[in-house]
Amino acid sequence: MKLYPVYDDLIEITSRFAGEVFIDYYSDLIGKDQASYMTDLFLSEDAIRKLIDSGAVFKIVIDEGIIKGFIEYIREDERVFLSKLYVHRKYRRKGIGKFMFEDCVKYTKDSGLNRIYLTVNKHNTPSFNVYEHLGFKVIDSVVNDIGNGYVMDDYIMEITI
Repeated sequence: MKLYPVYDDLIEITSRFAGEVFIDYYSDLIGKDQASYMTDLFLSEDAIRKLIDSGAVFKIVIDEGIIKGFIEYIREDERVFLSKLYVHRKYRRKGIGKFMFEDCVKYTKDSGLNRIYLTVNKHNTPSFNVYEHLGFKVIDSVVNDIGNGYVMDDYIMEITI
């Protein structure tokens, strides 16, 4: 299992994979229409390219020649924002998410920082429980209007490493 930085040649395949995983995971939680809208907004080729150009680290996990997950994080002032951490349904509960999270922890420490934060949908109990198990604590909640009549209703969680 290895993490690969996403660059120009990998953006198209990463966008396609990320969209499939996101829609599969979130359709039951927020509805297929909102999941599709958010995929176009946050995981399109243009969106990924803009994230990378703005300094975000975007990586995919490839194991046995198969993309199994992706992660995206970025330094923001005195902490790192873990924006995306997703594993394909077939490969969950195999340590891939933790493997990717450890990459974010290393980046945070290498940057001289000791805090990572993220947002998680308030109704996304499985992910919330994983983050809590990793040591994240709820520090706030937020409702963000993302356009088209949709909102992201999230907890903000943070961990000190």
